[in-house]
Amino acid sequence: MPTALIDRDTEIAALDRALGAAAGGMGGLVMIQGAAGIGKTMLLTHLREAAPEHGFRVLGARASELDRAFGYGVVHQLLEPEVTTASAERRAALLRGAARAAEGVLTSAGDGIDDGGYAVVHGLYWLVANLADEQPLVLLIDDIHWADSPSLRFLEYLGRRLDGLPVLVAATARVGEPGSDADLLGALSAGPYADIVEPGPLGDRGVDAILHEALGHPCEPGFVTAAQNVTGGNPLLVRVLAREAHALGLEGTAAQGQDLAMLAARGVIPIVKRRLATLGASVAGVALAAAVAGERALIGDIATLAGRPPTEARTALDQLAAAAILEPGGWQFVHPLIKAAVLESAPPGVVVEQHRVAAQLLRARAARPAEIALHWLATDPSGDLDAVADLRQAAAVAAADGATDVAVHHLRRAVQEPPAEQDAGGIELELAELEVKAQLPEGPPRLRSLLAANRLTGNDAARARAALGNHLVHTDPISALDEVAQASADATDPGLKLRLEAFTLEALIFPNVFAEMRAARFEAGRADPNVSPVMLAHLAVDGACAGLPATEVRSLAERALTDGSLLASVGPASSTYNLITHAFRFAEAPERCAQVLTEGERIVSTRGLVAAQGFINQSWGYWHRDFGSVAAGAARAQLGLESFQEMGLAITIPALAAITAENLIQLDRLDEALALIDVPLGPATDTYIEPFALTTRGYARFLAGRHDEAEADLRRLIALTDARGWFAPNAARARLRLAEFLAATNRGPEALELMEHDLRVARDAGLPGSIGMALRIRARAEPDVAAVASLHEAVDALRASPLRLELGWALHDLGTRLRTFASDADARDPLREALDLAAETESAWLARVARDALQAAGGRPRRERLSGTEALTPAERRVAELAAEGFTNREVAETLWVTLKTVEAHLGRTYAKLGISSRRELAGLLGPAAAPSSKRPGARALAERVDVSEREWMRVEERLEGLRLAPGEGQHIAGDLLEFACGDRGVGGDPAFTLEVGGVVVRP
Repeated sequence: MPTALIDRDTEIAALDRALGAAAGGMGGLVMIQGAAGIGKTMLLTHLREAAPEHGFRVLGARASELDRAFGYGVVHQLLEPEVTTASAERRAALLRGAARAAEGVLTSAGDGIDDGGYAVVHGLYWLVANLADEQPLVLLIDDIHWADSPSLRFLEYLGRRLDGLPVLVAATARVGEPGSDADLLGALSAGPYADIVEPGPLGDRGVDAILHEALGHPCEPGFVTAAQNVTGGNPLLVRVLAREAHALGLEGTAAQGQDLAMLAARGVIPIVKRRLATLGASVAGVALAAAVAGERALIGDIATLAGRPPTEARTALDQLAAAAILEPGGWQFVHPLIKAAVLESAPPGVVVEQHRVAAQLLRARAARPAEIALHWLATDPSGDLDAVADLRQAAAVAAADGATDVAVHHLRRAVQEPPAEQDAGGIELELAELEVKAQLPEGPPRLRSLLAANRLTGNDAARARAALGNHLVHTDPISALDEVAQASADATDPGLKLRLEAFTLEALIFPNVFAEMRAARFEAGRADPNVSPVMLAHLAVDGACAGLPATEVRSLAERALTDGSLLASVGPASSTYNLITHAFRFAEAPERCAQVLTEGERIVSTRGLVAAQGFINQSWGYWHRDFGSVAAGAARAQLGLESFQEMGLAITIPALAAITAENLIQLDRLDEALALIDVPLGPATDTYIEPFALTTRGYARFLAGRHDEAEADLRRLIALTDARGWFAPNAARARLRLAEFLAATNRGPEALELMEHDLRVARDAGLPGSIGMALRIRARAEPDVAAVASLHEAVDALRASPLRLELGWALHDLGTRLRTFASDADARDPLREALDLAAETESAWLARVARDALQAAGGRPRRERLSGTEALTPAERRVAELAAEGFTNREVAETLWVTLKTVEAHLGRTYAKLGISSRRELAGLLGPAAAPSSKRPGARALAERVDVSEREWMRVEERLEGLRLAPGEGQHIAGDLLEFACGDRGVGGDPAFTLEVGGVVVRP
């Protein structure tokens, strides 16, 4: 064993166990923690040497103090060479799917990513997964306490998703190092797959081995004990001390032990200075140049900084390696303490000037902006316009990658330089926008100062006011609107004007206090011959809620989408885009609603817009309640609710709780619905959200028999919707639900009056579904003869609508009335159809009451398909839906931002609950769970792609279903049929795997 690893048996065993587990597909993360010089790097070196023997590929990085300002600097060291040096074919494979979002960070060829932070870390995760598909992977990071925050965020994200990946992450860290990101390092160490290794001081055995190696012979015990005492058993200090003892000619006798105390008292810096002095000034200059240039520098850079020819510089580097200052074969220092000693031994001002020269060298060969900026950050401000340009460019790259903190650091330094007068305002604006985005206190005052001094004009002034408005919107909404109104007046860029208008209208519709301003703005919009797509979107949904004819609502919504600017400039992260989906839903246009949702969800998934995905899930929750499967609706809404709860978005939580509860009620899970919605609405009170929360809470309380609370909720609901001008029955179902409650509590006349109102509005709007709902509730308050007539009319109206669940309830009500008014025989057919619709929409509540009524009418219900779908969790349900649509396991994982192992676990539990063994059986069991669009072609199209018959293709599916390769052999491919059969990628990296189908041999 090398002397560096003596006394490290326990630590080595822990590392070897982690390596073995990762080789078996159980990835992990090891944090090697301890004081400087305690031997952490040597343990990392052990992993580097041992990993290839276990079949691992090793990628490494070493952070430095300067690298903290290099966004994704550690990630670049780890992963950039794998991408940039790969062949075109391999690069495409590494960056396939979600991994594409990592391309912009690692190369200059990536697409711009909105909300880059999450999309980038997700893409980097999949890049690591793709690399691990090729070969098990070890990622080594030395001195992670100096890593940049974006890299740490990625490593923490990866650390929580290592289960199922043949990946081991190992890092060394000094605990409590000044300037390190303690929170991220703590989260990394506390991850679910993390283990901590803490090497302790060396005992006499280890100290003796190092002394023996340095002096060339055994030392007396007294000398060893003295060395152990004065160094505390720190391996680095023991080595420095041992080398110095050798240089001074000490023999290692007990009597010389006292000399060690004197040597140790001098510290590392004097020892390094003396060592450099013995090598000569030119070699010391090369050492300083290597320390300044950094490990990513070229030999020419070091030579230029040292003022020596390259051949002489190379010779000097070899001498420094022989003196144990640098590692052999390059210019990496043996330890950061040695590098720090070299820098601290330099004359004042020399290091700063060398960093300035290094920056100019890098910009002369067009190096990456972030690398150049690192050197400018180490210089003193001097009005250098090159420094300003490089820092600004590096900040732009960091901001695009989601590394906001790094971008702020660069821009603050650029402002200090300072920039040219004509550029200063723009740079400070960029800085202030980022400070506001990061919720830093310096942002708003900086914006106000820029505006007050008239240093910004046009679009720049508009951007400043928009940022200030965004900061003020939750604390001073009136002032926020004033700022954005002025911004709109200043702006000339069409995309910016659209975003500002969306911001304004979203702010106006949200709180109730803006009723007059909102009405005036909408009136102006209706009269505007050049109305914008943003205003059209808001007019569409407001008109739908008001009872505007469905044809006009659809026309407004289509006009809003016509030129594509709403999606391109405002996007699905905006409430405005989400409102379009509700406008189509209110207008009873499910296919168009689903198309808009699907397109928005595609962009949300690509760009990693986590909050926007929550709103997409909310909209799908309503879509499924109205047109699809309430089980699917509950799953989508529940996932959105959980994400908002995790993000702490208190004001929007009631919105997601409401639609989740709506679907749970139809699933016959009233207690669960009440647990979500039977709570105070908090900050959602007196906002756009309150009516949608009240309608659900009031309805749930009514069903639970809490009549006083239900009536209070529903009457307030009508007051709120009337105040907003929402008279359409299906806007918040206000009068529908109060009328149902009144009919159940023997107050028929008022219920009939409410339904006459809804019928009038629904007929004027041309909404057959709303007409049918109002007729069904009216029947609840009518005597048998009139009720049967109303219910027949309701059924006819609902058959002409896409509201399948509402049709089921109308048929149920008709059947139960016919039992008392006509005969059991007359009741059976509508009740049987109601039971069929309950199965189609997966409404357990409708199924239960329709079955009971049919049995009471002497009918025999058709045998139910016992699918067990009600036992699926929301996450299992969503995974199963995507699998049923034809998504591969990997694509499901990418879409839902989870790991492949998570998807496999969910599918495994789903198969067990449903009693199936193949994903081909999912679609038939889930009902209309997916939107009316399918990702995958059918079996016939797939068969044609590989030139086999459809029957033979089905045999391929059966053969491949559930296939799993042994741990370490590669990726799981269950369900990945299209890519496999078309040869788009290998199967688990096994070139010997083939499958013969009808004489056609399918190979990886």
